[in-house]
Amino acid sequence: MVQNKRNVFISFLGTTPYVPCNYRFNNEDTPIAGVRFLQEACIRQWCTDWTAGDRIFICVTDESKQLNWADDGHKDDGEPMKSQGLESTLNSLDLAVPVELVTVPSGKTEEEIWDIFEIIFNLLQKEDNLYFDITHGFRSLPLLAMTVLNYAKAMKNITVRAISYGALEALGKVPEVKKMPLADRNVPVFDLVSFDRLQDWVIGVDRFTASGDTAQISRLANSDIRSILKETKGKHDDAQAIRELSKHLSNFSTALTTCRGLKISDRASSVNKSLEQIKKTNLIRPLEPVLEKIKPLLADFSGDAIADGLAAAQWCYTHNLYQQGYTILNETMITFVVNQFLGTDGTDKQDRELVNQCVNIILAKNESPSSTKDDPARREEIIARMEPQKTLLSELRNLKNIRNDINHAGYNDNPARPETIQKNLLRSIETMRHLVAEITRSQQSEEQVPQ
Repeated sequence: MVQNKRNVFISFLGTTPYVPCNYRFNNEDTPIAGVRFLQEACIRQWCTDWTAGDRIFICVTDESKQLNWADDGHKDDGEPMKSQGLESTLNSLDLAVPVELVTVPSGKTEEEIWDIFEIIFNLLQKEDNLYFDITHGFRSLPLLAMTVLNYAKAMKNITVRAISYGALEALGKVPEVKKMPLADRNVPVFDLVSFDRLQDWVIGVDRFTASGDTAQISRLANSDIRSILKETKGKHDDAQAIRELSKHLSNFSTALTTCRGLKISDRASSVNKSLEQIKKTNLIRPLEPVLEKIKPLLADFSGDAIADGLAAAQWCYTHNLYQQGYTILNETMITFVVNQFLGTDGTDKQDRELVNQCVNIILAKNESPSSTKDDPARREEIIARMEPQKTLLSELRNLKNIRNDINHAGYNDNPARPETIQKNLLRSIETMRHLVAEITRSQQSEEQVPQ
């Protein structure tokens, strides 16, 4: 039986003598009115339908427990001020979800801050949905909270659903707010979860640019965007653009890791088109510059099969995909030779086999056995045209040898060293790029000579 993920609300109780206010979440028309504690407003906003399997944690210091958890905690001229504490307030809500008091140190030393970090982290379980209020507490709390959240996301795979901050200072200083009529004490409650999402996107894009891994971006696109598309029946343009980008990035990465050479150009083009659409999105304002980091990685993919094959080999080298890099480079160059010396597009298997056969004949100076489908006259014509390009043919043979060495995991009489395989891929890419440019220029010059 699959258990539902826990919903968890965590908040810190401060020491201020709070006054009743009206808390407005996300610019909603109807505020939660006449509430002394923001914690009550948050719980009424998010937790009223939670069950006994969920949790509300209120973190207190010894001082805040005395002043604001208990009734009549504050004093005026030595006399207790009549006010309901947070404990009584939450009891009056008759919640199904348990409320637990968590005592934390005051955070006056680095050691105490680390203690708070550990306490918060230990409150969380794997797969929790977390709602975190950072309004009250220590000055270090916002930084501490973001650190704990990122750590818990990595270690316990939690999902951050909301990060609330009640901006009382938007109304003025506390003495000024006390003088206002209750109807004017409208405090905006900001949900800062978009900043947490932005950090996740930064990590996801960084992973993609460093390793080609699209898993984080795909997860974010699905988790963040799915609900928006559901609400708008798939018509939300901003969300749709991000989902499309995620899909095309994943498709592009898969084409490279699986060496699908015929798919590379189209999939690179789809990513570039999606990046153009992203410029119109408004889901997270700083997201566009983050995603712009992807564009230079695909700048060399022009839609030309040979240029894109070379760019794909370079991508593989940059992202440590050496086996794929050698394979894509080798097959790209066979396509180039077929294009140049056979005049076909390189997709026919027999044309590719013919090129390999001709390379062996030219470099070994002995004729390989021919298949029954070979045309000896055509083969001799192709050999005559290819023979002046022995540098290219030698590079092709070297590529093939290294690729075979990799594919057989080095189980041969003379396996290449790992460092040699790494270094030689870049050298081969640069050499092939130079040879392609040189042969193409020569071909174009010959075509321009008057007959």
